[in-house]
Amino acid sequence: MLTVLDHVSLSGDRAKQNDDACGAFGRFAWVIDGATDLHKEPLSPAASDAAFFAHAFQGGLAAAAAMAQDLPGLLAAGMTQAQAAWAAHAQPIAHPWQSPTASVVAVMETPAGLLATDLGDSRVFTLDASGDAHAFGGGRDSAKDEAAQVRLVTRGRTDRPLDRTEVIEELRRRRTLANIPGGYWVLGLDDACLEHRREAAIPLARPAHILLCTDGFAALCDRYEAYDPAGFVEAAREEGLLALGQRLRAIEEDDAGGERHPRWKKSDDATALLLRLS
Repeated sequence: MLTVLDHVSLSGDRAKQNDDACGAFGRFAWVIDGATDLHKEPLSPAASDAAFFAHAFQGGLAAAAAMAQDLPGLLAAGMTQAQAAWAAHAQPIAHPWQSPTASVVAVMETPAGLLATDLGDSRVFTLDASGDAHAFGGGRDSAKDEAAQVRLVTRGRTDRPLDRTEVIEELRRRRTLANIPGGYWVLGLDDACLEHRREAAIPLARPAHILLCTDGFAALCDRYEAYDPAGFVEAAREEGLLALGQRLRAIEEDDAGGERHPRWKKSDDATALLLRLS
């Protein structure tokens, strides 16, 4: 049985919308991280196309979770909902980099533990009754990759890179590589992307604890190395996700210019779900 113990979703910028979404029902749980828009005016009626896409996909997952038989079926339902919402409410996409994308990680309870799947850089951390810890998701090296990209694109000027025109142009170029052969695979409007999702079986001795999080929250482990995977789950269980979120923001505020940890934004949206498998 999967039980939600705690959840948190913090905007990276209090003056802007949160592009993340999360949910759980029955045997399933998930987090979704909408990729930041690279255009000023959204094509959808939401504050950002990233938020519109993430929440439309989340709505499809929530509606299907009671009846879904497996993770492919759950994700297919999310895709159907997101595609229908975009077609009904959004303006035409003029440039490939305007097409909304996101990261998603989802888990399903199994007799042996969990089955996990992901597209993008969101993460799953687990700690079971025997003390075994696992980490899953495509974001393990994303912080290092991002730091290298920031240094390259900004030529060492790491403070507020998204305010610079040349940086946005480079990010738009990179966004056009999403979900094409030879590029990279994330959640998008074309359901062909679902064929490229990763999947792993995670054996767990019950009771176990599971932490699902977007890369903005996983940064505590993956970028800032404040915890190892086991310690990350244990801290979430003992201290609560809000306390961890506050520690995350304190670390980022102390390195606001990105000198120690180069990144595109001082703080990213940070969403996490803590669950118990009993």
